[in-house]
Amino acid sequence: MVNTKGGESMKRHSTKSPGEKDKTGAVHDHAPSHSHGIFGHSHSHGEEDGHAHGGDVAEALQKGVGEFLSSNYYLDSSINIQASLACEADRGSRITLIGLAANVVLTGAKGLAGWYMNSAALLADAGHALSDLLGDFVVLFSWRLSRRPPTARYPYGFAKFETVGTTVVALLLIGGALGIGFHSISLLLSTLAETADTLPAGPLHTAIENVTAVAQNIPAIGSVIGHDHTHALDPNAAWFAAASVVGKEWLFRITKKVADEESSPVLLANAYHHRSDAYSSLVALVAIMGSSWFPTLPLDPIGGFLVSVVILSQGVSILRGAFGELTDASASPSTTHSISRALNTLLLNSSASPSPTLLKVHDIRAKRTGALLFVDLVAEVPGSLSVEETTKLEETIVGALREARKEIAEVNVKFRPISTGHSEEHNDH
Repeated sequence: MVNTKGGESMKRHSTKSPGEKDKTGAVHDHAPSHSHGIFGHSHSHGEEDGHAHGGDVAEALQKGVGEFLSSNYYLDSSINIQASLACEADRGSRITLIGLAANVVLTGAKGLAGWYMNSAALLADAGHALSDLLGDFVVLFSWRLSRRPPTARYPYGFAKFETVGTTVVALLLIGGALGIGFHSISLLLSTLAETADTLPAGPLHTAIENVTAVAQNIPAIGSVIGHDHTHALDPNAAWFAAASVVGKEWLFRITKKVADEESSPVLLANAYHHRSDAYSSLVALVAIMGSSWFPTLPLDPIGGFLVSVVILSQGVSILRGAFGELTDASASPSTTHSISRALNTLLLNSSASPSPTLLKVHDIRAKRTGALLFVDLVAEVPGSLSVEETTKLEETIVGALREARKEIAEVNVKFRPISTGHSEEHNDH
């Protein structure tokens, strides 16, 4: 059919016959644009074919939880944890599960050591590991739900639930960072209050007294400062921080190796997440050792505060990206540039042909939904191009884009026919 946009006619394609049902049982009365997705062909519906269900999200979550916990889809051997650990072919799942197991061990060890050895920095690092652990479970659940096939109510699939999971992880990180930072500041002010009593009168003594006096008006901090006893830091806490540095650096290296071999940006991001954890553990290690060497300096709570800043920065960064996906922000500049490069190659090949089929590509849009990428574009073609030739050209465009970006789920191409005169004008340029 021909669709008019801005006064110009635009060809739009469909591969299904009118009235044909798809796998979801929805009947298509075709006024669609043609698009290709990883789940097969998808078709946009006309005004008369709309799905308006108020309880879609709640029902999808209920069904998703039920299927995740009890269905054969979840229990299938191809996604069984044991099989993932044993199977060399699924190295991505295997390395992710190894990281999950490592986080369980590190969270427990550093948490107990930080509590019993009175190390704020190690306790803060354990909080970071705990947020990673909780995040791993959220990611595993949202990943399973997001991989469900499209339905009549969710014709574009469930990939956005992965973004929802990412948002939850970011909020966990931010909440943990604020709690750890507040606790570290409380300990720091308590230490400063004790230090002020040992200092001679002077500007430094006055400044510390003023700070602690203001802090005492805050109930939670004031109660800490009011304690008349302190707990000595056990220098053996440094061993746990050192073990965390070594373990996380090892996880970074083996995860990055698999990510490079599999060309997986998701695994690569996870690898650098392990590296950031190693850095935060290194901060905790330096703080603990510094407090042992210079016991009069409050290095341990300062280290705990610095770790909280690292976690907060990471959480805000993740939340910013997730918010962009939830609000359909454009994909990153590097992504759009790679799409443009792939299309420019097609244009060059077409212009070199005696009878070019692709004259111009514009209005390129791309957005991320979870791990998937959706692309829309307008392609100008000769008005004499047949439907069969247009379909072949569309397949060529889709193939070129997926060659450039493996995560592309769907490409929606709108064809704009150009008259012969316009075609020659394009070729001259």
